[in-house]
Amino acid sequence: MGRSQWSGYLDAIDAALDQGMAAKEVVCSITTGFRQIPSLRNAPGLNPYHATVADIGYGFDAVRGTIKRLRSGETISLGKEMLVFDLDTLRISEKQMSPNFELVAKEATLETQYLIDQSRLLNRQIAQKIHEANRYGKALLGTEWNVILKRIQNVQAIPRL
Repeated sequence: MGRSQWSGYLDAIDAALDQGMAAKEVVCSITTGFRQIPSLRNAPGLNPYHATVADIGYGFDAVRGTIKRLRSGETISLGKEMLVFDLDTLRISEKQMSPNFELVAKEATLETQYLIDQSRLLNRQIAQKIHEANRYGKALLGTEWNVILKRIQNVQAIPRL
């Protein structure tokens, strides 16, 4: 694969994540606001949902940082592994978002339903952009994606402290 094609895929991943990050910023503001709403303040799932949204933000930053390093010509011995790790970890974080959010949404009142609906829409947009970025990563690396993914899964399995 040529340098321009490689760069094109990195551009596509970065653009998808840029759009996802915009939606994430709004969701983060809304979830912070949930703490001010009596019916949602103590809703089951609020803390894990908020943490998942934060994880997704960190994940976006990680992927975009890796892309920036790859584009700058920095020699990264495990650059492809970092890209796969970052994108797939972002995919895993996204899977945690909906179940936690739905626990919060159960506590919605008529007054808060609009915020719940907006959050649900934005959560879908975030998920779509994460899936899009992963599709571009898989297209970029082809069969190498699965080989790398198999190698890094042991690292992904290490729990956070």
